[in-house]
Amino acid sequence: MASTVKKKLQDQGVITVKEVMNALQRNDAAELRLVAITLALSDLDFHFIQSVCIRLCSSENDKVRGNALISLGHLARRYRILDEQTVKPVGEKGLLDVSDYGRECAKSAADEIHQFLHWTIQGHVYG
Repeated sequence: MASTVKKKLQDQGVITVKEVMNALQRNDAAELRLVAITLALSDLDFHFIQSVCIRLCSSENDKVRGNALISLGHLARRYRILDEQTVKPVGEKGLLDVSDYGRECAKSAADEIHQFLHWTIQGHVYG
């Protein structure tokens, strides 16, 4: 009897755009909180990764939002580039997150973005 259990993103050996899109469609917070982190460490297209992270920053789940913010910091470190007009407002909003987790992740991302891109994220205290 064939198994009908669908693999989730974190069960995949290699991540693909299709797998990410399927995970986004499933909209399972337990899975989505790993999507941005997995993407930030993948070799997929930078613009695709950034767009998914931005999308996940507006999740209702604080772990998904927080991990997406952390992943934007990872992208700053790995690629030394982010779309400032898109990312900066998301980072600033993250610093005001209703959850401690979201705010702490936003602070971490702001530090990493500042270190590698020399941006100042309004609302973050550096140093």
